[in-house]
Amino acid sequence: MEEIFACIAYEPCLLDYSEFKRVQDPVWVLGREYKICDDDEEFEKLNEDIKSRIWFTYRKQFQPIGETSLTSDSGWGCMHRCGQMILAQAFLLHHFGRDWKWDKSTSNEEYFKIISKFDDRPECPYSIHKIAMMGHVMDKGIGQWFGPNTIVQVLKKLVEDDPDNDMILYVAMDNMVIKSEIRKLFGKKGATSCGTESQNLENSSSSISLCNSVEPSQSSQTVSNEKENPIIVTIPLRLGLADIMPVYFEKLKEVFKLKQFIGMIGGRTNHASYFIGYIGNELINLDPHTTQLHRPDEIDDQTYHCDNPSRMKFSDLDPSIALCFYFESEPDFLQWCEVVKRDILEPEKDAIFEVLEENITMLPYVDIDDSDDINTPLNSGDRFYTSDDEFELLM
Repeated sequence: MEEIFACIAYEPCLLDYSEFKRVQDPVWVLGREYKICDDDEEFEKLNEDIKSRIWFTYRKQFQPIGETSLTSDSGWGCMHRCGQMILAQAFLLHHFGRDWKWDKSTSNEEYFKIISKFDDRPECPYSIHKIAMMGHVMDKGIGQWFGPNTIVQVLKKLVEDDPDNDMILYVAMDNMVIKSEIRKLFGKKGATSCGTESQNLENSSSSISLCNSVEPSQSSQTVSNEKENPIIVTIPLRLGLADIMPVYFEKLKEVFKLKQFIGMIGGRTNHASYFIGYIGNELINLDPHTTQLHRPDEIDDQTYHCDNPSRMKFSDLDPSIALCFYFESEPDFLQWCEVVKRDILEPEKDAIFEVLEENITMLPYVDIDDSDDINTPLNSGDRFYTSDDEFELLM
């Protein structure tokens, strides 16, 4: 049926649940462990957890993007969609907590408001239109494929420009998470005033009710505090040249066990996926390479949840990735720092990133021209790499 699945752009390697249940290895999904071998109840919990993640795919028949004639992102928007999935997971945690589960009969207003923020309308803050147009501001052509580094930089600006948002997105440059920089961010407001870049990218009305702001739910595990706001930390990495180096496989597995982990963006060359877990030597991912029809008059939430997650061997992963984390408070972040140092960064050999108290500039970079209003500072170091090849190579 065209209104549900217009086409399959790619044949994914789907999880065979019948085989899944016979696997002895535990399954890890976004910090949660499931021991499902011959345990129907545990298996159902796993299935429910995966299905509760918001899944964004290619869409078609939406309004043209900017001055182009593009009405579908099929073939080029997979990394855009993966970025949406990362951000949506952060919103779910912020408003509902990790234990929230989706079901087909849900009528939760806040949940639908979250999805509507990503609706493919020019006026919605995280639509394909906004992402593509902000990428254009950063010298990526509309309809051009993004890499992990580009999408997190784009999301950072869109999060800043959303007046109804109280989260902040931090991009760790040069593989370094700077504790002092992040601690300062917990005391700032994530929202900015009207008239910012992304709000001026599309000349369209913002009165559509589908894009109303999302108010934090009383059921959220996040503690409301006027002086502290949640932080999303993204770490773009390049873990090899043409292929990912096997020495990092076990390190990545430890990352998937962290409770603050909200997913990894990566995939194969020009083929992005949102990675949420692993079992044995295979990654579990939500694949955006399905084209669905955009329906401007309604949101069918069943098209935003995946019944058939995909899998990929660690060895097939492209070395360019971005690791993403959500911190509801400064104590949450500091606890993460302790666990990461103990379980992932020590011994220091083969560490996939660094956590430092203060910034140590190890690589040369070109200062951003402040007279160019499209290149506003992205971090306290004012560093921005426009190419996803411009990573420090970890060897």
